[in-house]
Amino acid sequence: MAENRYIDLLKNRGFFCFFCTQFLGAFNDNFYKIIVTLVALDLPATASGANPYIPLIGGLFILPFLLFSGYAGYLADIHGKRTILVGVKIFEIFAMSFGLVAFFLDRMEPMLAVVFLMGLHSTFFSPAKYGILPEMLPDKDLARGNGLLEMSTFLAIILGTSLGGAIYEAWKDRLGWIGVILIAIAALGTLTSLGITKVPPSGASKNFILNPFKEFWKGAKMLYADQPLWLTVMGISYFWFLGAFLQMVLPLFGKEILQLGETRIGLLWTFAALGIGAGSLAAGRLSSDKIELGLVPLGAVGMGIFSVGLFAAQPSFNLAAWALVFLGFSGGFFAVPLNALL
Repeated sequence: MAENRYIDLLKNRGFFCFFCTQFLGAFNDNFYKIIVTLVALDLPATASGANPYIPLIGGLFILPFLLFSGYAGYLADIHGKRTILVGVKIFEIFAMSFGLVAFFLDRMEPMLAVVFLMGLHSTFFSPAKYGILPEMLPDKDLARGNGLLEMSTFLAIILGTSLGGAIYEAWKDRLGWIGVILIAIAALGTLTSLGITKVPPSGASKNFILNPFKEFWKGAKMLYADQPLWLTVMGISYFWFLGAFLQMVLPLFGKEILQLGETRIGLLWTFAALGIGAGSLAAGRLSSDKIELGLVPLGAVGMGIFSVGLFAAQPSFNLAAWALVFLGFSGGFFAVPLNALL
């Protein structure tokens, strides 16, 4: 029976549209970020030999999460989550249109501004995305639903980074066409969002707090009072910290240590994402009809071992690729049960 349940979930039209919307948004995020990262890598280094744009790209994408997560959570609580998802996808079309202008200008400053806008898009998408899942699915399907969503996220990373690297290498002198592709993907994601299952607002009633950090501290205190929930959030935060760190250092690792071209630099992220996608599906299947927290320590140990393995693999591209696959697989084991529990 378990073998058919992933398929059964995807036969649910509302969930399938949600699955596609999530996939297309994650694809566009990573496609755009790898393009901008490779543009930055082609720029001459500073006198100190450093490239200031690489950490800046990661920082600008994460900054909206720090500044606006409180507002995003408030909107997802008060308004219908499907409405939020559709609105965010419409915003993505405008962000990618600005991205097209940035590519025509061929300057890093507007490209970095679009990185911030894509981070803003993801900030408001995430609470509605995770909050709508238990409103769409019964409890027994939550582990598999989370497994499919995690798999779709990292499948999007696989395609976004690998195709982005290959397309940039072929079209680095035609960035405008890449911008057109990004707008088309955003428009397609908006269309699929219209088919997401309609769910009523949660019924929560609370005052809007202008200071986002006040909302953050209020939420943190509430989380800390519930130790299992607090540890769950800390675990998920650690997982995304490690992912963000890898996204920042892998381009430099590929260019400076492994001496790779643009296409193979993109493939480094692809191997990690491939592992996470496979690990996410495996975790969902092993969890069966329950949330299997026993997978979390296995995933944590695996992430530690294969992070050390990535260091030991240099300067071999093949060994580094295998280390990233198994690092990602361990990450899938780690993240899926925690997301389902949350």
